[in-house]
Amino acid sequence: MSSKGFAMLALFILSMVAGVALGEWFFHLFLQAVPPVALSNFNTQSSRIAHWLYGAGVGVVLFVWALIGMAISRVSRPRPKTEASA
Repeated sequence: MSSKGFAMLALFILSMVAGVALGEWFFHLFLQAVPPVALSNFNTQSSRIAHWLYGAGVGVVLFVWALIGMAISRVSRPRPKTEASA
């Protein structure tokens, strides 16, 4: 695997880990905000899955933002002047 492919894979995995971690954090905030009397075991587990899925979506968005940033930096980089064009 090339270094560029490895970097893309690592960026994707790190973005997904960050997104799912955010989802887990928001799930814990949800548990603190909702009183335990209003939660059943089904509601708690389905909410955890929903928060993980939203976190995975956030991970994809973070990955796309990183790709856009890399593309913009590649385009805005000044090109070296060659002697043939001068």
